[in-house]
Amino acid sequence: MMQFQTLEKSSTEEILEVFNSSFSDYIVPFRLTLPQLEGKITNDSVRLELSVGAFEAGKLVGFILHGYDKINGETVVYNAGTGIIPEKRGNGLTAQLYEYILPFLKTENTDIVRLEVLTENIPALKTYEKTGFKIVRNLDCYKTSLQIEGQDKDYDIRELKSFDWQNMRLFWDWEPSWQNLITAVENLKESNHSVGIFDEEQLLGYLIYNPAAKRVQQFAIKKEFRRKGLAGQLFGYIASNFGNEIALINIDGNSKETAAFLESLGFEKFISQYEMELKLDGLREVYTG
Repeated sequence: MMQFQTLEKSSTEEILEVFNSSFSDYIVPFRLTLPQLEGKITNDSVRLELSVGAFEAGKLVGFILHGYDKINGETVVYNAGTGIIPEKRGNGLTAQLYEYILPFLKTENTDIVRLEVLTENIPALKTYEKTGFKIVRNLDCYKTSLQIEGQDKDYDIRELKSFDWQNMRLFWDWEPSWQNLITAVENLKESNHSVGIFDEEQLLGYLIYNPAAKRVQQFAIKKEFRRKGLAGQLFGYIASNFGNEIALINIDGNSKETAAFLESLGFEKFISQYEMELKLDGLREVYTG
């Protein structure tokens, strides 16, 4: 008989075993080490007491990991990973996990539950839609083996030891997704490498890079200084110092300017996702007891 409970009593090793089993045959197969899972838990602000597991005979066979943050005045819970071991699929476990945890999240005054799903993962998409999630935007992921030659260097690139978010947010055209939000960047501040591009003491742009994942978490250029090669300089700095294999995940699909810039550097889109949200104030009666 399947039982459901939150995951604060489950070990990271137990979650890792189910995680790797669940994603071994995924559309984009991948495998995490224990330090990588611990890093994900930190980066995504995962709270195990808000996460949920499915147990059979006391053994974890499926889970939903949930991150937690306050964003623009709302309490947001983020699905940082849904995993069901292959032999337990097809039994509606994801829907049952949500049926168990959503009323609890509502009592915790959660406003929104957010997740991402690969656009081609139709079974998962249908499950989330039946649960009440709605697509809010498209997100694209890019990677490249970066080659940058003969850059002009009219501006200084310096390490950033702290972030003036009030100023830096003004450089944005769109809100980063959960894994690249301010909280995620601050969570990984000690292990990330962050650089700014300056004209004397004026910050004109910045780039925040995660060397462990070989991934840029954020980059942005002040609007009036775009198309002057500044972003190219920042990416060139990362390629020169950390290697030219670079990825970015969850670029807003509506940002043609960002896409055009990345493509000009040789980045190629390798997957696309839907960002989906469920507003708990409109939760269906079936989930309110």
